[in-house]
Amino acid sequence: MTENSSVPKRKDDALLNSFKTQLKDDVQSILLNFEELLRMVSVRTKGQITDWTQQEMHALEMQVRAGNLLRAGEALIKLVNDIKEYQIIYDFSAIEEEMKRHSELLSVKQVEYDAKISDIVKDLADELTEFEEEYYGNSSGYY
Repeated sequence: MTENSSVPKRKDDALLNSFKTQLKDDVQSILLNFEELLRMVSVRTKGQITDWTQQEMHALEMQVRAGNLLRAGEALIKLVNDIKEYQIIYDFSAIEEEMKRHSELLSVKQVEYDAKISDIVKDLADELTEFEEEYYGNSSGYY
């Protein structure tokens, strides 16, 4: 029976390791391509090829690097989505506990805010009563 319960745990661990590996690879790809784009911005030195050819090569390389950055970014977004789906599908109890805790916290806040609002209403009513008495106590109604 312990063997049956360890199989899902190993599967979960393998999936989480896969997520970690993919995360490291995508972040490394973004970093590498960004560094290469920054290197291309540095000052050029005269070489054997013409400036026009050099510019075309840099433009093409920048397009490739930008495409790689975009691809790695999209892969990270997909990874985040996969992790969310995994969390939603396989972690109902934690979600339920979190929702219950959050609901209790909001209920406590609601009681606190209701008490504050009732205090404010009472203070406003008292002030309004004082202003009415002062207004009607004055013979002309104006100061």
